[in-house]
Amino acid sequence: MITETISTVKAAFARAYQALTSLQLQRFVAVGFVGLFLLTTSVDSSSLNASTKTMLNDMISRGENGRPVTSAQWKAENAELEGNPLERVDRIAKESADAVGEMAEIYPGNAKSVLPGMTNESLESDD
Repeated sequence: MITETISTVKAAFARAYQALTSLQLQRFVAVGFVGLFLLTTSVDSSSLNASTKTMLNDMISRGENGRPVTSAQWKAENAELEGNPLERVDRIAKESADAVGEMAEIYPGNAKSVLPGMTNESLESDD
């Protein structure tokens, strides 16, 4: 009976190890395909229209003067404010207020384009 129990436990561990190994292989293959896809895909900026290019350039340049846009800019700001928690809190509050203000500017236009029924009152009422 003890020998049978030991063999059953060994078989269970062998099946678990085999399943774990196959999952790791599947993950490795999936990561490999995603990496290959990202390395071989390029963005053709010549196909972007002028307004999109202007918007992207504006977003990047705004990060230099205002709120950080890239992770490198966030890290640089974080290093700059290291050891000064009050200034960090002040900067976070200012940047949050700027972000809310920008959302307030963008929201009405997005709402009108996404929900055209609100402007011409063609949405159904749920009385």
